[in-house]
Amino acid sequence: MIYLRKSLAALAAGAVSATLLTSVMAGPAGAAPSVEIRDGVSQPVFSYADAIRETVYVEAPVDGDRDGRNDRIVADVIRPAETAQGLKVPVIFQASPYFGPDLTAGARSEDPRGRYRARSLDSEFKDLEDDGTPTRFPEYYDNYFVPRGYAVVQVDSPGTRYSEGCTTVDGKAEVLAVKAVLDWLDGRGKATDKAGQAVSADWDTNRVGWVGRSHRGIFGNLVSTMDVPNLKTIVPIATLGSWYPYMRNQGLPRFQDYARWTAVTDGNTSRLGTTRCKAVHDELAAASDDTHGTYNAFWRERDYVPAAGKVKASVYMVHGLNDWNVTTDLALDWWKALGTANIPRKLMLTQQAHVDPIDAHRERWLPKIHQWMDHWLLGVQNGIMNEPPVELERSANQWEAHTAWPAPNTTPRTLWLGPTLSETRPSPSVVQFEEKYSQLQRDMANPDVSNFNRAQFISRPLTQATRFSGVAEVNLRAKASVSGTPLTALLVDYGTDARNVTDEDDYLSGLVSAPGSDCLGQGTAVDTGCYSRHTQDVQTRPFEIVTTVQIDTENRRTLEFDEPVQPEKYYTYNLKLKPEDYVFKPGHRIGVVIAGTNCTGTEVPGTNWCANEPAAGQEPWGRTLFEIDTANSFLTLPVVASP
Repeated sequence: MIYLRKSLAALAAGAVSATLLTSVMAGPAGAAPSVEIRDGVSQPVFSYADAIRETVYVEAPVDGDRDGRNDRIVADVIRPAETAQGLKVPVIFQASPYFGPDLTAGARSEDPRGRYRARSLDSEFKDLEDDGTPTRFPEYYDNYFVPRGYAVVQVDSPGTRYSEGCTTVDGKAEVLAVKAVLDWLDGRGKATDKAGQAVSADWDTNRVGWVGRSHRGIFGNLVSTMDVPNLKTIVPIATLGSWYPYMRNQGLPRFQDYARWTAVTDGNTSRLGTTRCKAVHDELAAASDDTHGTYNAFWRERDYVPAAGKVKASVYMVHGLNDWNVTTDLALDWWKALGTANIPRKLMLTQQAHVDPIDAHRERWLPKIHQWMDHWLLGVQNGIMNEPPVELERSANQWEAHTAWPAPNTTPRTLWLGPTLSETRPSPSVVQFEEKYSQLQRDMANPDVSNFNRAQFISRPLTQATRFSGVAEVNLRAKASVSGTPLTALLVDYGTDARNVTDEDDYLSGLVSAPGSDCLGQGTAVDTGCYSRHTQDVQTRPFEIVTTVQIDTENRRTLEFDEPVQPEKYYTYNLKLKPEDYVFKPGHRIGVVIAGTNCTGTEVPGTNWCANEPAAGQEPWGRTLFEIDTANSFLTLPVVASP
């Protein structure tokens, strides 16, 4: 076990200034205690063990559970003891549906090879009971930042743990209830303690930084589009700005009954009981419309990308290029919208899946987030904003610096889907394949498997490295014998190489457990702040699925309504694959695979997650025969001028 407490001076480029905001400047002898800045960063001069810990109950401006009164939202607070003596501190803020102890079962597990299924840091959760004096705060932010002069506030989102209200897949009322805690910190809301006495945040500098992975960070994205003057920065890790493209594959339901399922299961269950929210949750199932999968009013309410122009906070995004859960298109949509709005922003792209960089890149990430929070919440000019805006992990722990993402200097390269994938347009011909409901994408891509359930097009070996950055597209001219069936495209790199392993169908994160642990700051016997180590799961494999897309053939032109497919009629499908930044090495071959149902990315009803073909009469749609007009079908790659 080691302690990460070394000086961070070497990590700041050039001379740094210790200029602070007035609220935390050092005063004369005998004055109130203050935050200490040295080597460009805040120092751990406050006691974690002696910190003030309290639970507050914030009144939200909504009645999400429809019981006739406004909901009370639970927020647990930890802050330096010196705040009782006049010290004012900024806040590290989180809101989550996953703070309840229901998460312990299956939240973290390992297979015999020790591969880590990341969900939350070591499956941490808050105290079992809400007695008004919390002793355990999930994740490391309290252990690391409280000794450096920060408060940490963790909010049970509506309808989870001890917060009132109902989970609604981030409907407007749910997001407003979370925002109410920020308003309380800013003096614009009301809260009480366990005994019902009014509580104010008079220790707060009115400067808040929101950080979190997955849903904890998604809340931050959504709330940042609202009137929140005290929210100065957000650090969204593996997040989204719109729920529709997460739950739908371009018109095709990615999960069945997910809107209601995520509201009442997966650790979200409220300690206050679930029956009070049953009517609300049943409405979610109907309004989200699994039957057609179209973009309707339900999803429009949960689409915050158009509101990105209202964001006033700076943004430090982190996303895994191999994130199979919150895919890269969701990240790019939010990133581009922030750029259009000229929001100060920074981006870290990793080779990981749906994991926190503190697990995958601890020694790199901890100094980064420390400098970022010090800069935006304490006003320290430590050089973090002078660094390149984009850092990209090309392969395991091999990093590149870029000025933009996707790369701006790309040229579209067209490769035709002929007998050989090439820049030469083929003679007129057709290729047929038949639907298979249980086909996994790794079987679709495997060149050694011969079957009639996919069409495969592979180039000759490359003579030089080819980097593409952004969105690859497959323009497909095809017909289908059945309407409303899935259509899948895969971009594949064929060539034996050492590759980061993030197999979606096994729900692996791409990390392998390593010996030892690190203590990220100070701790107590109840909340040690110590976390196990991991290394990247790198294996030699003959091919890699670079990026994918799956659509509903009836939503080929619009997501707002279905347009039935007429059998035996050719249609043009513009298949935009998930954004990527990838280098095909010399000697490797580029492949395009076209198939029907991709069971790795879709829950097909009645098939037990595609483990077996459905029994006769239980097929979700008719078995489809596809035919591709190869002379009018091609791949377009946004190729970078130099790899």
